[in-house]
Amino acid sequence: MNKIDKILKTTFLYNSLENWLWFLGILLIGWLFKRVFSVLVSNIAYRLIKKETQNVPVAKFVDLLKRPVEFTLSLLIIYMAVDEVSFPRKWRIIPFGKMRVSDFADKLLDTLFIIAITWIIIRLIKFFAIVFLKRAEENETKADEHLVPFFRDIIIALIVFCSFFLILGFVFRQDVISLITGLGIGGVALALAARATLENLFASFTLFTEQPFIVGDDIELGTMVGKIEKVGFRSTRIRHVDGSLVIVPNQMLVSETLNNLSQRKDRRHKFFVRLKLDTPLSKIKLVVDEIQDVLITNELTSEHESHVKFDSIGEYSLNILIVFFAATPDYWESKTIREDMNFVISKILEKHQVELAQPTTTLFGIADEKNIDYDY
Repeated sequence: MNKIDKILKTTFLYNSLENWLWFLGILLIGWLFKRVFSVLVSNIAYRLIKKETQNVPVAKFVDLLKRPVEFTLSLLIIYMAVDEVSFPRKWRIIPFGKMRVSDFADKLLDTLFIIAITWIIIRLIKFFAIVFLKRAEENETKADEHLVPFFRDIIIALIVFCSFFLILGFVFRQDVISLITGLGIGGVALALAARATLENLFASFTLFTEQPFIVGDDIELGTMVGKIEKVGFRSTRIRHVDGSLVIVPNQMLVSETLNNLSQRKDRRHKFFVRLKLDTPLSKIKLVVDEIQDVLITNELTSEHESHVKFDSIGEYSLNILIVFFAATPDYWESKTIREDMNFVISKILEKHQVELAQPTTTLFGIADEKNIDYDY
């Protein structure tokens, strides 16, 4: 027994063998069980907030928290292990440098602990964002689905910002108040340099307060038509009708005229049917009346007043104006309704043996001068 005590008291690198064994044992046991502990802690935390989770599965919660909790537990294990050994005061990070190894280890662990806690908080915020999005799906309006991701990103950015200053003040003992004041003075120059970014940021707040559109709406901006996919701090992602992804600065969405196509209940169609100039007026009257009757009786075109008029006499055609509303906000569904109407109109023209006009040009030849009689 005395021999074992003597061996354990043997000094190696300024620490006894017993201290080194405790150091290695804590690291080994902690490394083996940290994943089990991280899942266990995540499950316990889920039970504490289960009533507010809106039936989001525990697997989603554990998946979000497992890695940051595992990282935090690893830091605790390292802290407990390092506490079993001591570093000589003469040990320096850099030979003949000012910072000792013990001071460096303390600052490094403190910094990593703050980062780990910040990581956990961010994952919790993302989880509650999922909960609020699930609640938003149950509402008729999609406004919450539009707001939750935006405020989630803002809160995460503020937490990262606060954690940065917490590390400067708590770990490195810097005067954070003076630093923030200095940033305030330099903020004027920064604001001038980042003017475009700030304009887009303020424009994003305008979009969220006025809500001219929400995620999923079809909009028309200038000559561009597309679907809103995401609204960010600086820009908005729009999926163009041709499939390409367009990134539009938020300032443009606020300053230019924007047409929200999803807010209307139907789509207007206007076109001309051009008949030959020699079409009898009686047939034109029959065609106009039958097309008008079809538009009135059709459930997909009868919500608004439809118009079919013998509008004008052109250079090569008799023009019938047709205006109707397709009872759907969807672009392609409205095209399908218009296609059906085109088939119906074609059958009506075929029924009355009325032909469509084609642009024609008549050329008149000049008589041969030899065959012209001149009177003097």
